[in-house]
Amino acid sequence: MMKIKIRHIFILYSLAIFLASCNSYEKLTYLQDLEETRDQSIFEKNKPGYKIQAGDLLYIQIITENQEINQLFNPLMSLATSQNLRPESMFYTGYLVNDSGYIDMPLLERIYVSELNIDQIQDSVKQRAYRFLKNPQVIAKLASFKFTLLGEVKTPGVKQVTANQINILEALAYGGDISYNGNRTKILLLRQTDKGTQSYRINLTKQEIINSELYYIMPNDIIYVEPLKSTLFREQASDYVFVISAVSSTLTAVALILNLMR
Repeated sequence: MMKIKIRHIFILYSLAIFLASCNSYEKLTYLQDLEETRDQSIFEKNKPGYKIQAGDLLYIQIITENQEINQLFNPLMSLATSQNLRPESMFYTGYLVNDSGYIDMPLLERIYVSELNIDQIQDSVKQRAYRFLKNPQVIAKLASFKFTLLGEVKTPGVKQVTANQINILEALAYGGDISYNGNRTKILLLRQTDKGTQSYRINLTKQEIINSELYYIMPNDIIYVEPLKSTLFREQASDYVFVISAVSSTLTAVALILNLMR
């Protein structure tokens, strides 16, 4: 009788674990209510413009018809070219925005770039270069676009990309996608601004994210994927089942010995 009760308890706990591990379709599927647009409509692009902040790394090159002048205004470009403009070389050859929002360029001295976009920085450098050069051409780019993935993704870490824009789904793909245990309905996004850190919650199971400004991530964003509550329950339940299994085996052995002694 005792053996039958223990077996029933074990079956109930095993069933509870099985049900907890069965995450529903709604919890695992992206953009569930997304309809086909085809030719009738489109999802409007709603990408906020990125403003340069302290700590950003810029690639800036001033170009003229005279190679000697080019070398004078771009003394580090020969080093960058020899290293094929690899992302790690930009730390030595790019222009780091200091805490006051300035960059220091040869001959042009200090230029304030904080809270400007790339086009505005390009115009600002060109206007400064006109003091010394005739018809200079300026190339300006954000040299470092990195973001951080944490939590329930397959390969968390700091990710470096060469694209000038990337959306939240592409960002998660850089981490190998959300794991089976990740909560797709409450993605935490931390965004750095000049005034401090802003926090947002993103639900990737709804199509509304595509029209949101949060669809595109910004440099230095931190993306954290929370675990599903069932994950914690499943881990705790597995510990309980181990204990119950051990106790059940012990009681079964004791019952067998008692039966043999009768």
